[in-house]
Amino acid sequence: MPDYTNIFYGIASEKAVNERINKWIDVAGQPNIFAESETNLKKLPSKLLEKYEVVSLDEALKRYPAAKIWVTYRKADKTAKAMAKKVNPENIYFLEADLEYRKGCRYLGKFISYRSNNFSPCCITGQAPTIKTSGTIKERFAQWQEYTTKLVDDVRRNRPNDCDKCHMLKGGFYRKSVQLNEINFGSNQPGDICNFRCVYCFCEHALKNQTNDQNALSTYEILSQISEMKEFDREDFTVQLANGEFCAYKQCDEILDILLKNKWKIILVSNCSIYKEKLATLIENGRVKKITTSIDSGTADTFFKVKQNNAFNRVLENLRKYPIEKTRLITKYIFIEGLNDNKTDIDGFYNIAKEFNSVIMLSSNLNAPYTKNMRELAARLVKRAKADGIKVDCSSAYLSPKDAEYINKMGGK
Repeated sequence: MPDYTNIFYGIASEKAVNERINKWIDVAGQPNIFAESETNLKKLPSKLLEKYEVVSLDEALKRYPAAKIWVTYRKADKTAKAMAKKVNPENIYFLEADLEYRKGCRYLGKFISYRSNNFSPCCITGQAPTIKTSGTIKERFAQWQEYTTKLVDDVRRNRPNDCDKCHMLKGGFYRKSVQLNEINFGSNQPGDICNFRCVYCFCEHALKNQTNDQNALSTYEILSQISEMKEFDREDFTVQLANGEFCAYKQCDEILDILLKNKWKIILVSNCSIYKEKLATLIENGRVKKITTSIDSGTADTFFKVKQNNAFNRVLENLRKYPIEKTRLITKYIFIEGLNDNKTDIDGFYNIAKEFNSVIMLSSNLNAPYTKNMRELAARLVKRAKADGIKVDCSSAYLSPKDAEYINKMGGK
């Protein structure tokens, strides 16, 4: 049995402690003391089970500064993050929650980027490993489970792995177990299409050269199979459609029928040039968590130069028709030197974002560093957004770390 200096944090009730204490002791050893938040302390006795003193976390740490802290709550994400501001997160453990402190990222262990006949455990283009798959979707997901379980364990134990050079890998609280919660579709599924030809698009080759591999499945075929798998009949499963323009698909309506019948949450990357009533219903139902649309301009003329399509006004009209207030809209601006790096476009874009109360995401053409002019324009936008209470997000994987740091200093996030 472990023998450490232990603080047990979290008391739902004395009855709950009595029911679970022996299990906790088997895992962590005897607690030296129990701790709770200042607010909850008022509702609790000074001793639990006539044996364990109950104090605030600050008091417990004062008495036992080198103790291990064992969180007893089953849902502990917020508790862990708040606690990490006071203590070394490596000293925080969990008795009920499926959490641990280790290296990881928001994707690893729960995310699959489906790419034609292979998959990746994340979507950081150019860095993510890709693994060939075959068989039914159920069989392919089993292959993901096996590969990702080993990958997470290698990361946990600092063994050489496919992710160890990724800048997204950082210390944090992540699930101990591997569970698929999100599937992302990139632009190389059979049948993918886009009605724009953006000058910066890195998916153009994939869209023009659809695979002839018989193992490759379309977005519709994949979602149709997933919809028959009971283990994914749950509200915490997310489908992200970022392959071409979803609303231009031949089977768009059939896919929307599947999405409307399931509990899944939806993340959509769309140019919003095509209006779909079924999509409006999906948004109205609160099922669409986020829509990201790259405007990249503030005028119709520049929009055409960047997108090779004159749909600027139609995009705005569709955004006004969709119940955008029921989702989180992100309007993206990808700086392209000589095209949209001017005050007229950045101000026009800002007015669009302000009209729709959207989050603004700043990016660049495949991580190309901002020029001095781009930085000045970004600072101009951030200053206006800060004054109007509009969030500017610079966490895009397609923004250089130095530019992200600069925008953060200007007041972005």
